[in-house]
Amino acid sequence: MNGSAKNAYILTSVLILLSGTSAIGAPDVSAGWQKRTSVTITNGDLSALFRDNSASPKILSGIQSLFSTKGPGNFDAYDPSAEGASAGMNFEHIISGHRNSSNKFTPRHGRYDLFQLPEKNSVVLVRDRKDSPWDVSSSLTYRVTAPHYIDVEFRCKAHNPSLFAKRRWAIFFFANYMNDVKDVALNFLGIERAGGQEKWIAADAPKGHPDWNCGGTYRHVEAAPLEYDEDVDFRLNSWSYDYPRFTRPFYYGRAAQGMVFILMFNKTYSEDDQIRFSLFKFKVPRHPRPAWDFQYVVNKVEKDREYGFKGRLVWKQFASAVDCLGEYEKWQRKEASTEN
Repeated sequence: MNGSAKNAYILTSVLILLSGTSAIGAPDVSAGWQKRTSVTITNGDLSALFRDNSASPKILSGIQSLFSTKGPGNFDAYDPSAEGASAGMNFEHIISGHRNSSNKFTPRHGRYDLFQLPEKNSVVLVRDRKDSPWDVSSSLTYRVTAPHYIDVEFRCKAHNPSLFAKRRWAIFFFANYMNDVKDVALNFLGIERAGGQEKWIAADAPKGHPDWNCGGTYRHVEAAPLEYDEDVDFRLNSWSYDYPRFTRPFYYGRAAQGMVFILMFNKTYSEDDQIRFSLFKFKVPRHPRPAWDFQYVVNKVEKDREYGFKGRLVWKQFASAVDCLGEYEKWQRKEASTEN
């Protein structure tokens, strides 16, 4: 099975889960879906351990550890300090623009089943609407791709948009709790002010905004800030810096041991949805272990409409900023050819 056929097979399987013809969390076992608590996948230079939600929030779902055979063999990309400290591409929050206790950590609680797919380098986490306080069904697929990539695809449907109240936007927040880094900043191409020239920006989430809490969020050059109600008590992920803003949907971070962590996406900003970059420094400066996070935002939730994004994580030895840009451009061309 070639790469395009594998992608089509995985996409078809996930769409079946998200459709009304099959209950999410109950895939056709005869098709080769194998339910697992954890799965280790080794392909190319990478070895990744994936987990479900059965021990969450003590042990978080998503990528529990990530090692490169071309880098320091014992250096995990993610924070190894204690159980629960590690989080890789972890679905952390669904956030609305109104005061609601479910704005915090709901994807980390309840059932979130992990399945190994017939294409053995792939797993998918599946969340049924009944297990989400937001009445959202979703799937998050991970594929370990040689030599040093993890390709991801997130898909979701909101079955009761009224839960998002009058503002109707929804933040789907994903966390990466990193091991030691060389520099806490997120590096991206963007502009420092309105009308500015595109340049490399090292964004370190400084203080200044009244809702700042150990970090902040960067939005696309065309995006407006999200508005939220005055009585909202969970704001740290909703506000964003006015500037700088990113122009291309990828960033990289310089990890310790000469490694680089790159995240890239197939979306920037549109009328329907957008990507935003987040950096939080709860352990900094005591430990050089930031959270290099991101957000997928649906700008106006519609009932039973499917939303989602594709992305790629790169974990390899750092070469240069130009090399990081090259990784994004190569993936962008691949995605464009697949769509055509």
